[in-house]
Amino acid sequence: MNTIPDSHRDLFDGAHIATLSTLGADGTPQVTALWYLADGDTVATSLMTSRQKYKNILAHPKATLFIIDPANPFRTLEIRADASIESDPDLALFDRVVRRYGQDPATFPAPREDRVVLRLTPTRVVAQG
Repeated sequence: MNTIPDSHRDLFDGAHIATLSTLGADGTPQVTALWYLADGDTVATSLMTSRQKYKNILAHPKATLFIIDPANPFRTLEIRADASIESDPDLALFDRVVRRYGQDPATFPAPREDRVVLRLTPTRVVAQG
């Protein structure tokens, strides 16, 4: 299955913390906790081009996003995906993500330079619980 089931759509659409797994140059998984935004049936997040996950995606454009239900840790959503990078020159996606998590982008203490959009298009979705 490569679509989000209705039973887990709340995890996909909600403002939860997810983990993003990418593959490093030597094949070792690299995992990062991050904020994300459901955008249709894709997932989008803002990355800095200086970060390892950005470099990993360029070299191997696959990733897995994993979300754990904070109310029931046995209920999870795993999204295996093709990954692509898009420009975000006006930081529109960065602003949307930061606002989604209840913060003001103007005062949010994250670097704003050299940001791009990471878009994940699901190739396999695994819903548990």
